[in-house]
Order: sequence, then C-alpha cells, then structure tokens
Amino acid sequence: MKIDTNSLFRRVLISVIAGLVLAFLISEGAYLFSPDRLERGPQTIELLIPRGTADRVAAGEPDPSLPAEMRFVQGDLLVVKNEDTSSHQLGPIWVPAGTSGSLLLDTANQYSYECSFELSRYLGVDVRPQVTWLTRLTAILTLGLPTIGLFLVYSFVLYQPKSAGGGQ
Repeated sequence: MKIDTNSLFRRVLISVIAGLVLAFLISEGAYLFSPDRLERGPQTIELLIPRGTADRVAAGEPDPSLPAEMRFVQGDLLVVKNEDTSSHQLGPIWVPAGTSGSLLLDTANQYSYECSFELSRYLGVDVRPQVTWLTRLTAILTLGLPTIGLFLVYSFVLYQPKSAGGGQ
C-alpha cells in the first residue's frame, strides 16, 4: 500500500491547528472567566489593625475593617501595622502595639494562621502562584498536545484513504 504523503501532511497540519485552537479557546476561556484570578505581580500589602481591636475581640465583637480571609500572589510581602494599644500575633509575626511586622509569602499554598485580632482566632491566607505568559502557554500545550493526537487518530478512523491503484 502506497502512503500519500500530501494527504498525511494535510491531516497532521489540520490536527495541529485544530488541536491548538481548541486548547487555546478552552484554556484561555477558563482563565478569563475565572472569578478567582489575580493578574498582578508581587507587591507589598499592608494590613492595618485599628485602635481598640483587642477590646472588641475580648467583648466578642468582630472588627468590620479586618478581613476573615485574604488572597495573595506568591512573592507578596504582608506588612501588619498595629495601631492598637495591645500587642497582636498573626502566625509567626508578633507585632507589639504601635509597630509593624512583615511576612514574605513566597510559597503558594492555603494557610490558616493563628490570629489574635480575629474573633475566630484564625486568619485564612490564600497564596496563589503568579500567572505568567509561560504558565498560560504551558496550560495550552498541556491540553493541546493530546488533543492533536486525538484529532489525528480520528482523522484516520473517520476518513479512510482510497487504495492506490483503484482495484477491487
């Protein structure tokens, strides 16, 4: 049986184009419509503990200006500024009254830090990996390469080339 190289080349080319286009649409669509995406590089983020926070927590009242959970990008620096008259703790940071402490969030993970200025005594910290063009390209190729292979296999299943010579 003679293999038609032009037909094979067209099948491969069409499979590559279709697979990459489909992977691009799925990957980028999921990324663009994700409500949790953070499109920024690392930065310094300040968390202010207002005056009277310790008294409110002791009385069982939450401070409305303090979040129960925070979301960060890998590499962010969290600076905790304590304007209260009492010392506070957030995980490994001990912040005496009138001072500041900082925590470098260099590992992507979900943390639950012990926290003296939250009513629940814990603060959820979600550190996400920084999204770059390389991570987005990796997602497209991770989906695209198997899709290309499937399209190529299906092209042979659905369309059988005519045998050379035309005999029956």
